[in-house]
Order: sequence, then structure tokens, then C-alpha cells
Amino acid sequence: MIKKIEIQNHFKQSELQRRLKEVQLKGFPNIKIYKDANIQIKNITPEEIEKNLFVPQPTVYSVGFLDRIDELANLFSAKGIDIFKLNGGVDYTAYSDEETTDWTIIPPVIERAQINFTNKHLNYNLHLSNEVRGYMERTNCDLNPELANLSYPEYPNSGSHPIDIVCDGSHRIQSGIEKKISQNIILIASSKSGFPYYAAPKPYSEVHIENKRPPEGGNDKTHILKSPAHKSLYRLFPTGGILNGTVRPE
Repeated sequence: MIKKIEIQNHFKQSELQRRLKEVQLKGFPNIKIYKDANIQIKNITPEEIEKNLFVPQPTVYSVGFLDRIDELANLFSAKGIDIFKLNGGVDYTAYSDEETTDWTIIPPVIERAQINFTNKHLNYNLHLSNEVRGYMERTNCDLNPELANLSYPEYPNSGSHPIDIVCDGSHRIQSGIEKKISQNIILIASSKSGFPYYAAPKPYSEVHIENKRPPEGGNDKTHILKSPAHKSLYRLFPTGGILNGTVRPE
């Protein structure tokens, strides 16, 4: 449990954009995925979230996640900061009985991507750059065959469709829904082509809450690439100076 926080730097949207444009990929440190992207902050309602957003993993957890959002919301509120209405970000130090940790909190990140569908199914063959294909050859991996099990009846016509997928902050988004409040999100469009988000999108309508995250991690995420390359397209926000944690070992 976090006992207190100390604000180190409350920064504006311009600094937020600068940091996001430095974010690299786990398997491609030479790629700054948002360098030339269109980045804006938008306010969205719970109804818009449930209707329009997709998530990489439809499970959210109460213990250690949703309850932590409540802790942070109260601690930041005591310092005059609403974590659901951020227009930039905050570098802060969190103090608990066990440890002292430096973090950065920014609005949840939504990445808008054009994704191809064929007969109601995802088709990533047109989305992989030569660099990604070369990486797949070197690591002896392929597209995840489990992608074929995902069906999208809302996209009956083949072709490219814009998909808004939550890249970071899914528990805060769910917390805002439960509180019935609108919240600020970062919408990123036109990220570097050929490097799609590392996990397949699933409709927000499938989101459900479980008590605790299993020690081995969640099992309802469908990676685009098979292991060992399944995390290679992960957006490493700390490489841009956004200290929100690292890739989990699942």
C-alpha cells in the first residue's frame, strides 16, 4: 500500500508529447514508434469507452490494480491533482512500507491504427514491415495462429478499419467507468507503420473484473507474434522518460 507521494515534476502537454515521441519498441530500439505521430488529449465518457475502445486484455483486476488506482486518486487529490483529468503528466515518488519508487503518471494511452480484416478476421500480413519480417526470420517465429480464433462480426466487410486500442492505463479507464466520470486520454494516431501493437484488439464490451491477477499472468491476451518474438512490438514507455513500469514476463 502506498503511504504517501512526493511530486517531483508536474509537466505540461508539450513535455508529454516530447517524451512520447522518444518511446522505443522492446525488440526494435532503433524505432521511435510515435516520433511522427499525431498526439492529442481528448476527454471521453464511459459510454464512448465501452462503445469505441478495444483492449489487448479484457481482464482487469481488483487487488493491486483497481484498488491502487483509488489509492493514487486520493493521494493526488490531496495535492490538488485529478488523475482522471491530466493534461500533461506528473513525475512523482511513491512511498510504501516496503519500498520507495519513482514513477510517472500520464493519461491512459490509446493508439489508433488501421487494421485489415478479411471475412471478419484480423489480417496482419499487410501490416508488418520488412524489419519485423526479418526479425521473425531471425528468431524463427511466425504470426500467432490463435489470431484465426478471433472473430469480429462488427467488421463484416473486408478492408482496413480504424481501431482504437488501449496501450496503457486500462485499470484507470475501468476505474473511471465505475465512477461514472469522463476522463482524459491520450489519442495517438499515425504511429510508425509496419510496427503494429503487440497484442490483438478485443472489444471493450468483453472487459470483466477478477479479484487477483494470477502469478503466471493473465491468459486472455492474444499476441500478434509467436514466442520468442511475442513481446518485440511492446511499447517501452520508460525509454521516453515515462516511468510507468516495464514489460511483464508473461
